[in-house]
Amino acid sequence: MKINVKTSFIGAILLAFVSLSSCDKVKDAIQADVKVTPNAIEFTIPQVTNLERGRITGVENISKIDLNQYKGLKSINLTSLKVELLDKVSGANFKALEEISIEIKSGTNTAVLAKKLNTDFTNDQYTIEIPVTGGDIDIQNFVKNTFSYDIVGKAHMETSQAVRAKLTAVYTVKFGL
Repeated sequence: MKINVKTSFIGAILLAFVSLSSCDKVKDAIQADVKVTPNAIEFTIPQVTNLERGRITGVENISKIDLNQYKGLKSINLTSLKVELLDKVSGANFKALEEISIEIKSGTNTAVLAKKLNTDFTNDQYTIEIPVTGGDIDIQNFVKNTFSYDIVGKAHMETSQAVRAKLTAVYTVKFGL
């Protein structure tokens, strides 16, 4: 059987071209999503005396995070958010709020990550799940510089005192080639 060297050479070039051009597609297809739940953050929600929309509390001037050590990091997105009151006070809980949102800030950039409207002003609410509205926001773009988280809201009524709370967040961290 006679093999044409010219045909084999052209076939090898075509095979190499197809392999190299699909390499990027393979890299994009090989990725892993990892759910990360850092330790809860404890903070104090001050007594609410203003019924206007505004900043309730937050964590400011958080040092930038060096993400260069995480090879293959593609994105960091907020998946879920829960705030639980550690002090169970009838006159100071989430039934006092009409709306609550979580914002992240870095420099002049601000993004709303989660937001909830409240319609139950009768029942005491000591835990609140705040739906993620900014799930497509890549948080790594904010944490590369000094950043802050703010809890912003509008009160339906004043509260009787400050209360301690803890915030639990779950993130999806995407790694790839």
